[in-house]
Amino acid sequence: MGLFSKGGQSGRERRAMKDHLDELDELRRTSLGELGEMTVQMADAGRFDRAALSEKATQVVSIDREADLIARGLEEGLTLEELEDLARREDEPGTDPGVSGSNPRR
Repeated sequence: MGLFSKGGQSGRERRAMKDHLDELDELRRTSLGELGEMTVQMADAGRFDRAALSEKATQVVSIDREADLIARGLEEGLTLEELEDLARREDEPGTDPGVSGSNPRR
């Protein structure tokens, strides 16, 4: 922890998060391009493989969710441990990680 740190994320954690966010952004661009290419190829063939499109779209959504979580960690100054806790809560069914002390959805 640095001399002027407020007890939040360290400079090393912040750099690691920024680097990972950059990697996710590149992966998102690549995956979206692949999804677009798949769609065009299927349209040209006149046949759509809904399962393949859905699988690729799910991959893109997963990348987006992770990138959103990392961006939130950067904005809020969360430590890697706090970010991991938030990610675990996000994976729990029936919870909203965007709300403190979230209640199950009804």
